[in-house]
This record gives sequence, structure tokens and C-alpha cells, in this order.
Amino acid sequence: MRIQTIVGSLAILVACLGSQASAEDCGPLKHINAIDLVGGPNRALVPVAINGIPKLFLLDTGGGKSTINGTVAEELELPRRESNMRMLDLYGHASNKFVRVEKFGVGRQAGDIELMVEPDPDFGRGTRYVGIFAPDLMGEGKYDVEIDFGTLKMNYFLKDHCPGRVVYWPHNVLAVTPFTFRKGHFRLMVEVDGKHLTAEIDTGAFNTSMTADAAKRIFDIVPETPGSMPLNAQGMTAAFERVFSALDFEGVAVKNPHVIIIPELVGSKDPENSLRTGSSIKRYDDLDDQSDMLIGMDILRKLHLYIASDEEKIYITEASTTLSTAPVQPANTGRQ
Repeated sequence: MRIQTIVGSLAILVACLGSQASAEDCGPLKHINAIDLVGGPNRALVPVAINGIPKLFLLDTGGGKSTINGTVAEELELPRRESNMRMLDLYGHASNKFVRVEKFGVGRQAGDIELMVEPDPDFGRGTRYVGIFAPDLMGEGKYDVEIDFGTLKMNYFLKDHCPGRVVYWPHNVLAVTPFTFRKGHFRLMVEVDGKHLTAEIDTGAFNTSMTADAAKRIFDIVPETPGSMPLNAQGMTAAFERVFSALDFEGVAVKNPHVIIIPELVGSKDPENSLRTGSSIKRYDDLDDQSDMLIGMDILRKLHLYIASDEEKIYITEASTTLSTAPVQPANTGRQ
């Protein structure tokens, strides 16, 4: 997950992924783009091309804004520029640099974009990916997005279809969950052991996690509570694991989810995280509106999602075991 603090206005240009068609009446799904994802242990990677050079980016619906590793940006001769946006990560790092890519390709489409430089200097080390593919490269609400982790397929559709007529693949169970697109993140309500929590769909997270504040506030769970299992998650010495009975998405339930309870570290390694004043004294990097949970790939890899932007609903089924062909008509995407 990445969180951005806006301290001014910077126009982050989105890849030109086609123009949305308008229609007086609803119709069938209109297909914009098909992307074959690259799988890994609790990871989904997106093949991209940066000025013609193939690279892999980590699919991260919790990323806010797309990023690139600073060292890779230098290797590709992409000059860093200073932004008036500060990007933070959950581990305390911060960055206010960005680079411009003249031709960023994904699937059969390409356009010019700006990528933030990844806050974590060690991001991607020892992996195949060099950047984050965040919701700004999924249209940020301009398109519908389907992600099937069973067949590692991601599709973009126009939004002018009949409401509710989006699940074209065979399935046994279906959840239809309202969501909001807030600060670059897909936020929804889930139920954990009978309690309602705010959660974000975060394909960039290896594990599902819950904030220490939510664990204590909602469940009265602290590290010393019986059943809490101490661990050191990505350098978070205060983190611990908890096994709950069930995590439910409006009817699609995951039994016995393992959830990592994490402390608050956002902004802890930002040298510019000075105090700000207002109704109370806070630091610039303090989060004013944070979800209780992040739903990570340990759970998402079992699911098939369709994010219907205009409906503000996420359709959730079990992941597909075989590839299904959508009954769609192709859309004119403009630039190729």
C-alpha cells in the first residue's frame, strides 16, 4: 500500500487508455484491453514497456499512485523532478520525486505518464518487478476493471453497460459489495468475526493486515492477548499475527484468515515530517482517514473481482479454474 499526502497540485498524467463511449441506453460489456499477468508467490505482476524497454510492475490496487524504483529510473535515463506531492509507505519512507515516461505501454495501449519515484530505496530488490502499477493506471474510476487471480487475467471495460450485468464467468458464489474510491484506494466494508470494519483491496500486500488501533478498538486485542503470535513482519518488531474465525465479503467468506496486526509507522522515516497545527497538533504525515484492514494477496489470490466504477460495486466470486471468454464487443480505444 502507498499513501500520498497532497501539499499542492500536481497533474499526474494518466496513460491514454482510450476514450469512453457514451450511450443513451445500456448495452453489453465493451472490451478495452486484455493483460496477461505474471504470477508469483502471492504476487501478480504486470508486463509493461517503458520507452520500448520491457519491465515488470507489481499490481498494487492499494498503491494510490504508480511508482518506479529510483535506480531503475536512472538506468533508463529518466531524470528526477521535484513534485509538490509527498508519497509515503507503511514502513516510514517518503519521496517527493517523479519522472516522466514518454511512452508507457501496457497490453495493446500506450501513452505518456508520470511516475513517482518509489519511497523505499530497497523497493524491488531481489524481485523481478521494478515499479508499482497502481489504480491511476487502471483509469481511476474512468473504466471497469476485472481481475481473475485464478487465470491471471486483467481486463478493462467501458462503463456504459447494463447495471449488474458484468459477471459473465461460471461461479458458485457471488458477493456484490459497495465500495468507495478514496484517495486512490478501493475501500469497502467487510465483516470479521461478526464485527464490521473498513478495508482496502490491496493486491500489493503479500499478507492481509489490520491496524493495531483497530485490533484494540474493535476486538480488544493487543500483543499480550492470548492467541496473539509475535512476529517480525518486514522489520515491524511490534507486529503480531492473529487467526480469526471468518472474513466475509457480503456472502463470500474466507474461513480462518491469518491477519497480521501492524503498528503505525507511516512517516516515521520522513525527515520532513514536522509538526503542523490545526484543531490539534499533528505531523504532516499523520493519517487523517485510514482503513482498519488491508486485504492482501493471501486472500485475493482465491478470488475473481469485477470493479464496476459507475455502480460503485465490486463483484466477487471464487477464482476461475479455466479461462472464460467474455460475451463482449470490442471498443474503439483510440490511441494504440
